[in-house]
Amino acid sequence: MFNWNYTHLAALRYEEALSFTSSAEYPGQYECDSWSYEGSGIVSEWDLVCSRTPLRSTVQMAVALGKFLGALIFGFVADKWGRKRSLTISCVMYIVAGPVAAFSPHYLVFCFARLALGMAGSGTFNCGFTLLTEFIAKKHRTLLGILYNMPYPVGMMLLPLIALYIENWRMLQLALSVPTVVLVLHIWFLPESPRWLVSQGRHKEAWEVVQRFSKKSEMLKASMSVVQDNSIEKGDSAKDLPVAAEHASWYKQVIASLKKLLAIFANAELRKRLLICHFAWCVTAMTYYALALNADNFTADRFVYVAVAGAVEAVSYVLPIPMLRWTGRRTTSVVLYVVSGAALLSILSIPEGMTDTIMSVAMLGRLCIGAVYSVIILQTSELFPTVNRNTAVGTSSTMSHLGSLSAPYIVDILGAQAWYIPSTICGAAVLAAGLLVLMLPETKDMELCDTVEETMERGSRDRVSLRNCCPF
Repeated sequence: MFNWNYTHLAALRYEEALSFTSSAEYPGQYECDSWSYEGSGIVSEWDLVCSRTPLRSTVQMAVALGKFLGALIFGFVADKWGRKRSLTISCVMYIVAGPVAAFSPHYLVFCFARLALGMAGSGTFNCGFTLLTEFIAKKHRTLLGILYNMPYPVGMMLLPLIALYIENWRMLQLALSVPTVVLVLHIWFLPESPRWLVSQGRHKEAWEVVQRFSKKSEMLKASMSVVQDNSIEKGDSAKDLPVAAEHASWYKQVIASLKKLLAIFANAELRKRLLICHFAWCVTAMTYYALALNADNFTADRFVYVAVAGAVEAVSYVLPIPMLRWTGRRTTSVVLYVVSGAALLSILSIPEGMTDTIMSVAMLGRLCIGAVYSVIILQTSELFPTVNRNTAVGTSSTMSHLGSLSAPYIVDILGAQAWYIPSTICGAAVLAAGLLVLMLPETKDMELCDTVEETMERGSRDRVSLRNCCPF
């Protein structure tokens, strides 16, 4: 802060104070340690200003770190102990962590509660999406995979409206936490994934699950074929298929999960796919959250910025639906990455004072990055076999949270150096991601593979077809 006599300046009229500061000698600067606040928030609650400003970024980072850990932990849990069990633990954690954050007496307690919220959110989202992907028929996978994300922008648009009426941050946190009790319903109504049960050798349980669905379902037909094929090989009837043996000790299961990840890296093709997915997810998350937190650097009204971002988010989830119908996953991803990167880099050419123009261009970038978020999740889930799918999606999500971990610091620290730095970094990274995605195979209208061998066989057929069509 400038070392003025602020008590004296406060007693002057604006013109007099301006004249005094213009004619007086430079007073020097000193590091502030307090602030005068208006309204209620965690910044005023714990003085997260001046030299403590990074602690404000850490609050956002705690959620991102929780998502990082949640994707890693719940991804392995879902592959080893089941999708439903992982989702159940996530839902319970979500219900508990929200009120704990609302009534946190200390900054550190609040950060730990935010960490738990991040873990629960990541586990709920990823396990739910995997369940959806493994349940639905191929012809509905694209539409439902995109619509799965739609409640998120609805929540974003409701958030500033709720915040306008509930000014106290603790009551706001509590009001946002109460609806999570509805997640209890998932525990009772969601069955386990038949694909996962079959991959674990639990054919009898898989048979019981698929029998609850319509006989016209593609999933039922495919699952019946898998179960019957396995039963023929073993000489068993469908009714007498054995249930898998008792679970091994927990540390052996953790080791087995790590072996699944290592198995992906041991295969050159799967390793290439996973590394590209890791980079794409990381860049997408970094850009997504940097734009979400960048209202101050764009000098925009926070309430308006969040509401507009929510509306743009809703459009971004609908946008890929026609694109995915007309083109494939890969083409859609590349186009969205390129447009987003170009929009964010073009902000460099816009004068700082043109706030509305900057915000509009930034929202175009957010529109495309929000749209590609949906596509890259769908694409990743289709690139890997059932035995490794949740591990691939989970570790990719983990890498995405490395990007979201950096977003608050990019916005608060680098943005303080120059307002355009965050958008420039994101724009360049997004363009690089678009180029790398070109190296991934197309998965449109493809059946999900259950084993690594099936995936490699399909990849070999695709490469042969490509050489026959394009000999040069």
